[in-house]
Amino acid sequence: MISQDVQQWMAVQALRSTDFDASSVGATYAGLGGMCDVREVVSYLEGSGTLPAADRDLVAHALNAMIDDRGLPVDGAHYSTDEVADVSGFGDNLRVLVLDPDGHRFDRPAATAPYGVAGDGQEIDGTAEEDEDAEYQRCHALYETGLLDTGAEDRFDRYTRRAREHFGVSSSSIALITEDRQVIKSVVGPIGQDLPRDTALCSRTIEASRVLVITDAWADPEYRDHPLVVGGPRIRFYAGYPITTADGWRIGTLCIIDDRPRSFSDADALDLQRMALDLQIEIWVGDPD
Repeated sequence: MISQDVQQWMAVQALRSTDFDASSVGATYAGLGGMCDVREVVSYLEGSGTLPAADRDLVAHALNAMIDDRGLPVDGAHYSTDEVADVSGFGDNLRVLVLDPDGHRFDRPAATAPYGVAGDGQEIDGTAEEDEDAEYQRCHALYETGLLDTGAEDRFDRYTRRAREHFGVSSSSIALITEDRQVIKSVVGPIGQDLPRDTALCSRTIEASRVLVITDAWADPEYRDHPLVVGGPRIRFYAGYPITTADGWRIGTLCIIDDRPRSFSDADALDLQRMALDLQIEIWVGDPD
C-alpha cells in the first residue's frame, strides 16, 4: 500500500509525461463509471484536491488506459495497493517505487551530496568524486526548474502565509539551496534572507527527507553557537521540510521560524510536511504566469 500523497504524485507525474489534459482524463474516468465530478478529478490532477482511494485508483486506471491506448513509452500511474494493481491489467507496466524509511520519497534514488544521503535512505559511497557529481546534479535540477530566474512570485506567497498563520510563528519562508547560497523565494515576517549556504539552517534541512526541528536553539548544543542564534536575527525556533524536484532532488525547503522557543508535536510535523508536499506539486504543475 502507498500513501495518498505518493499516489497523487505519481498520477501528476504520469500526466506530465503525456500531452493529455486533466479534463480528458476526467472524462475517461467518468466513462469508466467514476462518480466524482470531472472538476474534482481535474483538481486532483492539478495537485490542489483529494479523492477517495477508490476514485484515485480509477483515475490511475483512466490514465494507464489512455497511455496504453496511445502506446506511449512513459511511466504509468500507481494504484493504492498491489492487489488493485494486479487486477488492473497494468500492474506489470508500473515501475517499482523506491520509498525512504518514512515512506514519503519515491522515484529513482536521489541524493543531496556532499552529505551522502540517498533518496532511498541508503548511504552513498563517500568518495569526493561521487559527492561532487551528485551535488552537480542536484544543483542542475534546481536550475532546471527556472525558479532562480523568476524572482519573487505571488503564487508561492500563499504557502508561506498559510504556514505562518497555521503555526502562529513570526516568519515563514521558501528557501532554495544553490551550491553556495540560500536564495529566498518567498517570505512573510521579519526573519528570512539570502545567506551563504554554510550559514543557512535550511541547508541542513535538505540533508535528509524529514522535518528538521529546533525547538529552542539557545538550549541546543548543536545550534546555540550558530551565528543566526547568537547574532541577528537571534533565532530560537526553526522547523523545515525539504522540497524536491519531480526527479527527487532536494532543492530547498519550506520553513517556519520564531524568536521564541516553541514546542512542536508529531502532528505539527505532519502538517508542515503536508504543506511542503502541496508546495512541491505547485512547483511541478503550477503555471508560473
